[in-house]
Amino acid sequence: MVSRKTSIHAFVTIGAALMYIPFLGSFHLFDWDEINFAEAAREMLVTGDWGRVQIAFEPFWEKPPLFIWLQAICMKLFGINEFAARLPNAIAGIVSLNIFYHIGRKHIGHFFGLFFVLAYAGSLAPALYFKTGIIDPVFNLFIFLSVYQWFLAELEVSNQNNARIHYLLFGLFAGLAVLTKGPVALLIAGIIAVIRLLSAGKNAWPGWVNLGIAFLTITITLGFWLGLETYKHGSWFLSEFLRYQIVLLQGQIEWHNQPWYYHFLVLFFLSAPASVIAFPFLFKNPATTAGNSSILFSYMRSLFWTVLIVFSIVTTKIIHYSSLCWIPLAFMAGYTLYSNYTKRYTISRWLTLPILLSMLPLAIFFCIVPFLLTVENRDILAPLLEKDIFAGKLLLSGDVWSGWEGIPALIFLIFLLIWCFQFALGMVKHTLALFWAVLLFSQYIYIIVLPKAEQQLQGPVISAIRANTEGTDPIVEAWNYKTFAILFYGNAQPSQFKGPWSKTANQDYPNEPAPNYTARKHWILNNPVSNPVKIITRCDYRADTAFLQHYKQISAPGAYQIWGKIIP
Repeated sequence: MVSRKTSIHAFVTIGAALMYIPFLGSFHLFDWDEINFAEAAREMLVTGDWGRVQIAFEPFWEKPPLFIWLQAICMKLFGINEFAARLPNAIAGIVSLNIFYHIGRKHIGHFFGLFFVLAYAGSLAPALYFKTGIIDPVFNLFIFLSVYQWFLAELEVSNQNNARIHYLLFGLFAGLAVLTKGPVALLIAGIIAVIRLLSAGKNAWPGWVNLGIAFLTITITLGFWLGLETYKHGSWFLSEFLRYQIVLLQGQIEWHNQPWYYHFLVLFFLSAPASVIAFPFLFKNPATTAGNSSILFSYMRSLFWTVLIVFSIVTTKIIHYSSLCWIPLAFMAGYTLYSNYTKRYTISRWLTLPILLSMLPLAIFFCIVPFLLTVENRDILAPLLEKDIFAGKLLLSGDVWSGWEGIPALIFLIFLLIWCFQFALGMVKHTLALFWAVLLFSQYIYIIVLPKAEQQLQGPVISAIRANTEGTDPIVEAWNYKTFAILFYGNAQPSQFKGPWSKTANQDYPNEPAPNYTARKHWILNNPVSNPVKIITRCDYRADTAFLQHYKQISAPGAYQIWGKIIP
């Protein structure tokens, strides 16, 4: 007889697989992050060097290798393509939802576990997150598991039981998190451990032996990569990696700098409706919790506020930096659903207003934008984009949209308005239907909207890259704008990056992260080359006299221009 627990895990696994795996390869990877990581994985396969992350076949110290390894393994199995690049996160999504159910069922109850899963899967950005090719979903999973193990260790310590296995697992998961994204993992886990120590006292103190086990496990886990890297190549790579992490924390990457309230807005809009439904428990534990469940709530709240405050203080801000907050938000929203379902808590009708504020703009956006981007209606947008030549070309060229793409969003908008009206009047007592509707809405965005958006924004230039890299040893390069598509979709090979420029690259461009690649671009631009040469620029690139002496425009795909080398 199959137990209910096993049946639910099977149901969650099948449901998550149906959510996250289909359509992974239905459109190109997005520049920069998706293509960046996929290119690093491709170069691992091309070179056979799995010990060091590379871009343009030069050391790339911005990211550690674990996620790149996962992508490379998937590419080894399924080919070098978009599906393989995104598959590690889809698998992480399946694992994550099962872990959420397991934790919820174990510490509070079966139905809470299900509501925890629904609150995460049925919120907008979390529902899309595991269908991307970026690092953070796997990073968040390891961080969450490390914090959870510290929680389990505290329970054992408070009961005077042996907790060493949990401290060992904490060290393992924390180390894996560092290998996925960097030392910020230790910062987050360390702050939460200190918070618990200050609030719970001796019950949260691991003891020196257990603390040593945790640190030793972290060191051993990191040593499998950092130790081997340092042994083979010296400390240069490690020092550059740490220097870059400091640059990120100090906010020295100008285009990533945002105001302090940036992540508050990101969470409010992109993790709705969980961000609204969780609000009652963001500042205090529910009155209905006690014992272990109350401690778990304190951990979740600590995780939420630690991540939010740390990344609000740090000047460098990107949307996915606060994505770890989605897990505790879903936990607290799931408890609201659970308490409402078991009639222990009544969801306030006043939440109708923030639900509308968080979700109405996005619903309207997806209704209107496909209509405005059709050939027939572009004149409406044209005056707004006339001062930005590149944006105008980007959004107003091609024939991608038919207008019908906004119909599912319109249906969702009508549902949202009706549901909010009924909820405000007390005609609807729970919010389950809202989460299911958002889950379906997110699938519509991924299946219908994102492929069209990708084709609009970068489809023509990626097609041009593929077309111009066919033939006998062509050279295709981007000039005056940053892209990784040249490498990934151009199927770049190591031999293309070896030449006369390599001898002095480090001296000529000492401050560039990829001096050889930079030197190659300048060499191609200014020196005779026997291979066919194509240069891709944005349409707003103003070619100077020196450039025009060597190149002439031969085509203009979308918002980009392709220049060919003038042969004397």
